[in-house]
Amino acid sequence: MIPIRSILAATDLGPAGDPVLQSAAALAQAVQADLHVVHVAPPWNEEDREHHASALTEQVDRCLTSLREEAEGEAPIGLKVEQEVIYDRPHHGILVHAATVDADLIVVGPHRGHAVGARWSGTTAERIVRSADVPCLVVNRTLSLPIRHAGVAVDFEMASRGAAVLAGNWLPPWGSDPETPTLSLIHVADPGDDESETRLDTEVERIRGGALGEAPLTDVRVEGVLRRGSTVAPQITEWAETAGIDLLVTSTSASRGWQRLWRGSRATALTTQVPCPVLLVPPSFWRRSPIPLSTVAVAIERDEAGEEAWAWIERMQDGAPRPLQVTALDPNAPLLPSAREANADLLVVHEPHMEAYERTPEDLRALLEHTPIPVLVLRDLPREPIRHILVAVDTGDIWYEKLGWAKRLVDRFDARVTIYHAIDLSLSGRVRREPGGEFVSGSSAWLHAGVEDKIIPAMELWLWERVRLAGLDPAHVDVRVGVHPSWFAIPAVAENIDADLVIVAAHGERRTGRARLSRLARAALERGTYSTLVVVDRARRVAEWGEPDWSAVPRPSPPEPS
Repeated sequence: MIPIRSILAATDLGPAGDPVLQSAAALAQAVQADLHVVHVAPPWNEEDREHHASALTEQVDRCLTSLREEAEGEAPIGLKVEQEVIYDRPHHGILVHAATVDADLIVVGPHRGHAVGARWSGTTAERIVRSADVPCLVVNRTLSLPIRHAGVAVDFEMASRGAAVLAGNWLPPWGSDPETPTLSLIHVADPGDDESETRLDTEVERIRGGALGEAPLTDVRVEGVLRRGSTVAPQITEWAETAGIDLLVTSTSASRGWQRLWRGSRATALTTQVPCPVLLVPPSFWRRSPIPLSTVAVAIERDEAGEEAWAWIERMQDGAPRPLQVTALDPNAPLLPSAREANADLLVVHEPHMEAYERTPEDLRALLEHTPIPVLVLRDLPREPIRHILVAVDTGDIWYEKLGWAKRLVDRFDARVTIYHAIDLSLSGRVRREPGGEFVSGSSAWLHAGVEDKIIPAMELWLWERVRLAGLDPAHVDVRVGVHPSWFAIPAVAENIDADLVIVAAHGERRTGRARLSRLARAALERGTYSTLVVVDRARRVAEWGEPDWSAVPRPSPPEPS
């Protein structure tokens, strides 16, 4: 799914840092990745830089020496180690350095702070995962390779499914033992839940068969483990101790504030209770998987007004690299039930008139407020081939969906992509003050950092990081950042670059049913005549319609040697 080319290990220079460095070095050796070691010291201790640097060098040498002794004198082959001392807050310094070295995995030690503080703000590992988009391995003892048995906490949501898929892909390189490693999907169900066993069996078959467009797991034995109880963390902890697993994998919910204080965090509890290392997977990680597109539902009349649109769609179908089924729907019938019956991955409508958006509440507005699948609104038909795509990106998780669709179109048409992000300096906005740093409120950043000299460069680098994670070719991408309101700027930028297609999100809410249409989507539809691809959170599709046809998803290409 995601190759590991760079690993960042963070140490506090104490005894708890030894297992972190040893585990990171063993993993780097196993997958032939670069190893970066960082120590984040308090800013007021910068005068002790020489002491910190020498102590870090001593710890790195000691840990690598112990690894060589365990390997009977054989030094790690091709292991490249770089080390750095940074003066910052722990989680923030680690985030910044992870972005600097393009880390694919971050390795840290267990939480040492007060339990109440961890419950309110999360552990250092969780705070890293909330702002980073790479997994974080929390090591309370040295990770022993090869890994023979790993567990994944599953709740049948897309986030935990992505964690299971990631574990299934990473486990074989981490286990060179002749014995096939075991991946246990553990689910904690309420005592009265009679359907949990059936759902778990289905989840096992789904992961084993290649969920999220991945290849079927042939090098890993997948099994289901069902536990009964009212609390998740104690049940998983008890099972982990009994089964003697080598690694536990869990997705994070990244909840904040009062929700975290009231409900706590399963990830926090697991990293502090489970006796083995815990791999935390960001909640948006599964969205890096390819987007399914096998069936397109078209709700356009075959009359004089729709004839040109139909001809454009048929030409797109003929030029598709993979077979693409096009199903005609009655535009006068309820579209979403018809699209669901067709098991469509994309719905296409034709609204050539700008005033069509405001015709009645039951037309385009209602469709976009309720749709669980992307909708392509055709107006001025895109050129053939599509030459220029504008993508409006914010700091929410839906950027994966937008860039995923952009990548599909770039691969198909060799198009150019302009990514635009409008900085929101309000209390609800999220921005970065340093490249790779944590997200802070827009108003806070405005008060403590310069917009032109700090925030804009940091957000530009954040966008380029998204480009890399989405697999887009940087040679085909332009990145723009502005401080104008996004609902005003996107139509203006689209006109300025003569975009053939604009990609926006219908709404940011993850809940099912009706969700208010975003202001940006409304502006994109009301203020221009360009065609617009309105995307949605894929989790809505799964929650309302069930699983898409993952067999039709293009398998990711194997990574090229670095």
